[in-house]
Amino acid sequence: MSHLPPLSALRAFEAAVRLGGFARAAVELNVSTSAVSHQIRALEESLGARLLERSTGLGGISVTPAGARLLPAVSDALSRLTDACAEIRGTAQRLTVSANAPFSAMWLARRLAEFSSLHPDTPLHAVVLDDEPDFARSGVDLAIVHVPAHRLRADDDVLVRETVFPVCSPELHPYASVNVCRSRLLQEMHENSPEIDWRNWSTDFGLPDDFETKIVRYSSFSQVIGAAVGGAGIALGRAPLIEPELRSGRLVPLRPGLERAASWRFVLRRNPSTRHRLLDPLIAFLRRETEAEAAPVAGPIVAPASNDSRLHGTGGATGK
Repeated sequence: MSHLPPLSALRAFEAAVRLGGFARAAVELNVSTSAVSHQIRALEESLGARLLERSTGLGGISVTPAGARLLPAVSDALSRLTDACAEIRGTAQRLTVSANAPFSAMWLARRLAEFSSLHPDTPLHAVVLDDEPDFARSGVDLAIVHVPAHRLRADDDVLVRETVFPVCSPELHPYASVNVCRSRLLQEMHENSPEIDWRNWSTDFGLPDDFETKIVRYSSFSQVIGAAVGGAGIALGRAPLIEPELRSGRLVPLRPGLERAASWRFVLRRNPSTRHRLLDPLIAFLRRETEAEAAPVAGPIVAPASNDSRLHGTGGATGK
């Protein structure tokens, strides 16, 4: 043990590699950039081997073969130390996940509860954020961010590719499937997603020029789906968010096979400072969930109630 390098030097080395530079490591460790450089140089001298190559003028680094050999052992040791200290304090390190409101409520919440039941000793926190959090201040370990395809980053890890298709309640289906032009159309207010705008589906159904008078607009997707489940009209559903409604039969596709790929993605973005031991298992769990959803979904279709004004787009909910 007497031949081990100082812990501070090992931490500086691990942080510099993980964060991609001395300056970022210095911010995380709350020391100066020169202090990080000195610690890593001392570590190299102690081991008699070059661990990192500095990129002159660019602030970047690359790992040498000796550094690549050392890094996994250092990362694992620091992670084990973190867990052990948390156990001694009696408080396990919490795992925090962020996502926007529709995804959190309609897809993520149930799955986080299932994952938590598999790891009951680790506190799991879910926060609602529309955008990517400030990882340095928020404490978020994993962000699930909703982004348009043209704004994807090279390192984005795509979790979900949405599919959009018209859906309605099974009671409404026999009428609506052959009378789209006379049915009430439910829509989410979302200016940047053309595939959930009924104007971009008008040719699919031969809608008349005045069809927009049939549109009821809602401020959130959960409102749209709630109205559709209640038989208020035809909605443009976003899978996999509506997977529970489809599997339970509360909603059915208006015309099977009529669907479009959405222009947005849900992507995983890690906090670069996170070393939580359950982060990789959580990501693997979420991926298995998305793969399971690839199974065909079929819901029962029942006869409509007679003389129901909801079938003809009269009365019921109003919107902006």
